[in-house]
Amino acid sequence: MFNKIKYLALSMLMLCSSLLGAVGFEPQNAFASESFALSPMYDLITLTPGETFESSFTVVNPVGNTSNFYYVLRIDPFTEDENQNITATENGHYTDMTGWIELPKTEGSVAPNSSETIPYRIHVPADAPAGGQYASIVVGSKEDTAAEEGLSIHEVFESVYLIYAEVAGETVRRGNITDVGVPSFLFSGNIAGHSSITNEGNVHSASTQTLQVYPLFSNEEIFTNEEDPKTLWIMPGNTNYASVTWSETPSIGIFHVIYNVEYEGVESKVDKIVIICPLWLLFLIILALFLLIFRILSAKKKKKE
Repeated sequence: MFNKIKYLALSMLMLCSSLLGAVGFEPQNAFASESFALSPMYDLITLTPGETFESSFTVVNPVGNTSNFYYVLRIDPFTEDENQNITATENGHYTDMTGWIELPKTEGSVAPNSSETIPYRIHVPADAPAGGQYASIVVGSKEDTAAEEGLSIHEVFESVYLIYAEVAGETVRRGNITDVGVPSFLFSGNIAGHSSITNEGNVHSASTQTLQVYPLFSNEEIFTNEEDPKTLWIMPGNTNYASVTWSETPSIGIFHVIYNVEYEGVESKVDKIVIICPLWLLFLIILALFLLIFRILSAKKKKKE
């Protein structure tokens, strides 16, 4: 299951380094044009009550950097908003894991063109509740050392390593798909399917979305992502907005569009005709119709005379 979720979560998790809107996760530029990287940025794991889980991630000071990267570590809970942006959160039922994690050290340094492995342990209580648990290990540049290196406070920043855990036991996987739609008429922009997906279970789980676009009178696909479906996962209790977009939509056309969403055994599909007509063309069509009607009425009037 988790191997599948790794692929399903990839598109959303690529946003984690930017950490939009997070209190304590807000990124800033570090080392002017320089930065550090985490590898991997996340892990999807299974925990067993009463046992200890061990793993690690790597802090990388890339080629081209000229300064040592001095870092500090801390452990924070996290969640996601409806647009899959990672945000800091208060401790709750699904973030008990923040108290189970042990870090052998909380600070260090990495030389340019080097990396360091950061180990951690998770001591799972025997009475740990089954289901999802979520914690992050925040890696931040050390402010006092940054000052010694001649960096301003505005050049200090953070990134996070995210841990998505499923505690073994009686997990509930249940969800609901709502507000599934594709616009029938567009003046401009791209054709897109959209939906809202709610996780009613107690563990994170993944959804898949596909968009197929055909010419009005042909069965030959112009666009499809069936071989690589848009995927995202939803944390327990959350409702997420989902969408798939055809980014190369032409400015004019009539298309047959199929948008399909699957989540926890539930499937919802929209099959409709989509018209794309810019305002200037709509104006010309209305003007042409007006002139045609005027000509017909004028012809009838002359005939009567």
